Amino acid sequence: MKRKDRFFLQLSRKLFHDPEFQKLSINAKWLYVVLNELEHRFSGNKEDFFFRSNNDLAKDAGFSLPTLKRAKKELIESGLVQVSFMHWVDSETGKRSKKHITAYQILE
Repeated sequence: MKRKDRFFLQLSRKLFHDPEFQKLSINAKWLYVVLNELEHRFSGNKEDFFFRSNNDLAKDAGFSLPTLKRAKKELIESGLVQVSFMHWVDSETGKRSKKHITAYQILE
């Protein structure tokens, strides 16, 4: 969302006020904010998901990989985020990429 010359994010108030989500760790909450920003940046008008590797997402959030995995697990279990795992397939060779990619969809 843009206001004047600045950009803003919309976040679900559930993250702050719903007792079910208040128990999330601060890392999980921050990861949710980062995922929302990435969704705005990388998903198109027709898609409501985007792709990110764990290494890239850890850098985006400023987390180590173990911290990222714990926070991501919390978000998945809470129902705020859905993930799908995949590899890219080279159209010429038909081979799967070595790099593991995760598709993220913000549900709330």
